Amino acid sequence: MKNFIDSIIKLLINTVIIILLVALCIVLYIFLISRMNNTTIEDTVSYFIYSNNQVAILSSDIKEPINISLNSSDNVINNEKLINNKNNFYYEQLDDNAKAIYKELNNNINNLKKNNYKINFSTKFNTLLNQADGKYKLNVAFQSALDAFFYDHPELFYIDLTKISLIIKYTTIGPKTTYTVSLSPEDGENYLYDNFQSEKQVNEAISSVENIKNSTIKSLNSKSNYEKALYVHDALVNSLEYDSSTIKPNSHNIYGALVERSVVCEGYAKAFKYILDALDIECILVNGTATNSSGKTESHMWNYIKLDGNWYGVDVTWDDPIIVGSYTNNIIRHDYFCKGNNVFNESHVVSSEISDGGKSFKIPTLSNKDYK
Repeated sequence: MKNFIDSIIKLLINTVIIILLVALCIVLYIFLISRMNNTTIEDTVSYFIYSNNQVAILSSDIKEPINISLNSSDNVINNEKLINNKNNFYYEQLDDNAKAIYKELNNNINNLKKNNYKINFSTKFNTLLNQADGKYKLNVAFQSALDAFFYDHPELFYIDLTKISLIIKYTTIGPKTTYTVSLSPEDGENYLYDNFQSEKQVNEAISSVENIKNSTIKSLNSKSNYEKALYVHDALVNSLEYDSSTIKPNSHNIYGALVERSVVCEGYAKAFKYILDALDIECILVNGTATNSSGKTESHMWNYIKLDGNWYGVDVTWDDPIIVGSYTNNIIRHDYFCKGNNVFNESHVVSSEISDGGKSFKIPTLSNKDYK
């Protein structure tokens, strides 16, 4: 009898030890998941409980419309750096939520070429979404992240940002609601423009623009930054034609500029930034309106570049030989190259908003004088 009782006690002790070890493993696992997703342990536990419980749980997908304008009180530059890189001007102005979305887009650039790829944030934004205005704030963060990401990275010419959809799912039990967030293709297929419909085609297009970029900059090592920028400016003016039809599928991107050689102002500006990024010259895209010599005002895009600590305006499009809709060959103008506000602000009006649903960004103030 005594041996039997001893065996039972020993079995109970071993069982308790196993239970404790399993519990410890679960706690460690939840702790690691919480750290990886930047969530509280309570939110992570709630997510696992609620997402697996199919009884008395309300589950739904929410697609929030991106039609929110942000007031000027949010127009503050955040000094945190993504990386020590001159190509992240707009990233630096995002709040923490938008930066988290931007970073995941950046981490998944290759995955964005693939069909049906989903970027999963798990419960990362659960605390935010449980606030009264949480969905509003996340929508603004989402759109602001898209704005910043694609203005900082013109090399992503094959991704159609309008196909990137913010998906919010929630599970509710009693008073507790747990949210998970992901990014998915709007059409349920891919994030690519319709004329880039396979990863192979995208990689071939990337190779083409990179080869042209490398060929353009290969002999510029010994030149000053001003001379490099001038060379790129003139090379684009010499090689590009303005797409008056505005219907070509790549007329707004660097593939249209460097490979097809026919673009609108957006293509000119993105190609200029793309090549200057490779030369490590700080250059940003700027949008707004511009009024030409004939008095016509229209939406426009151009560049600001930073030389010797000051910002200067560059409008490659307007330096191309386009004169009131007609073309004059063999002319390269520098009327809008490295100009200060005395020239640029007379004809160009900056918009601090990239989209209706995003934040207002702070755009640099140009030097009072031209560079030369």
